[in-house]
Amino acid sequence: MAMTGSTPCSSMSSHMKERVTMIKVTLGSFYSHLIAQHAEQEMRQKKLESAACSEEGYGPYVCNENTS
Repeated sequence: MAMTGSTPCSSMSSHMKERVTMIKVTLGSFYSHLIAQHAEQEMRQKKLESAACSEEGYGPYVCNENTS
């Protein structure tokens, strides 16, 4: 589909523009949730490692060395 002129979107139908907008919103939401999930996963992992270190009776120097 060749787009000519100064406004390339003028040849797109309103239905196609709505679909493109919906896809942009969906992708934005997906990546936003993905980043949030990754941050939560890292936080849970650090909390778990900290709990494991304290259960094993390791000193803070050993535990901090392993978690960084």
